[in-house]
Amino acid sequence: MNTLSVVLVKHLANKQIFTSKGIGREKPRPCFKRYEPMKVSLYTLIFSIFLSLEVCACPAPPPGYGLSHSQLIEKTTTIVLAKTIKVTDKVVVFELVENIKGESEKEFFWRRSRIPKSVKHISTDFNRHIEPTFWSNSLLVRRSPPSKGGICNIAFTYELGEVYLVFRESWGHAHSNEIIKSEDDKWLAYVKESVASGL
Repeated sequence: MNTLSVVLVKHLANKQIFTSKGIGREKPRPCFKRYEPMKVSLYTLIFSIFLSLEVCACPAPPPGYGLSHSQLIEKTTTIVLAKTIKVTDKVVVFELVENIKGESEKEFFWRRSRIPKSVKHISTDFNRHIEPTFWSNSLLVRRSPPSKGGICNIAFTYELGEVYLVFRESWGHAHSNEIIKSEDDKWLAYVKESVASGL
């Protein structure tokens, strides 16, 4: 056996590739350098899935979501003044006070979710809706309910016996059921004038 053959045999012996049937294939080594990137990629994939679930919790925004005030009035078929006569964790029942646009039955209800009736009620009419905050074009003001229950569900709080200006088909809008405490309320007047003008 020449010198080159001896070196080759020793090299192969160190690689542990001799078998009872002769020279076999080298056993694969753990690929640590490739494992770390795969681990990072797995974490990235999991994070992306959770993020997509959070962002895409709703297949589509609810009716009225993101509309301006004039669009809200124009696109809503039934707008009424109504008083709450029953408030539970699951529903709020209204009694018709006045039809502003369209015709409504004497009693109707909205389903509720997430916000139990025990949560402290926020009873504000923005000082008869004179305050600039109510009329702001800010997305947060226009789109997010005060209770911050999310856009997928009706997440407002209610007080038994209060009167609301209800946009029945547009329950996804932040101002779809504003409390009305006086006849000279600016929001009520604006809606009535808009409806009278043909919106």
